[in-house]
Amino acid sequence: MIRLERIMPAQAVALALLGLTCLGCGGNSGPERADVSGYVTFQGEPVPVGTIEYRPNSEKGTSGPQVFLVIKDGYYDSDGKGPVFGHHTVKVSGYTGVEIPFVPEGERLFPVHKDEVEITEDSYTINYEFPLPNQG
Repeated sequence: MIRLERIMPAQAVALALLGLTCLGCGGNSGPERADVSGYVTFQGEPVPVGTIEYRPNSEKGTSGPQVFLVIKDGYYDSDGKGPVFGHHTVKVSGYTGVEIPFVPEGERLFPVHKDEVEITEDSYTINYEFPLPNQG
């Protein structure tokens, strides 16, 4: 019994320290992010599956996490976890959604589209239509 009494205060101190350490946990303590969403189409039809990548452009002074968004049935939404404010390189990929050997997302619908954007507002709707005019 004496041994248990000695352990209990030590555990209480450890739990108190853990509680103090986590006071800021779970909050929105990271960099401010924009909310982005939109539609992606190929030849007028929704892209079945794909991805949109936002990579902060450090050469233009932007730092923060890289963001990958999923396109499903032509729609994507960052759901509050979008890119940080600043300059980004954006890559858009679209696939058929029909699994082929070694490629579960299917065949690529169009070449990877690369773009440069500057995120300056809280919310964006960005739609992509492929093929682009210069892709014929």
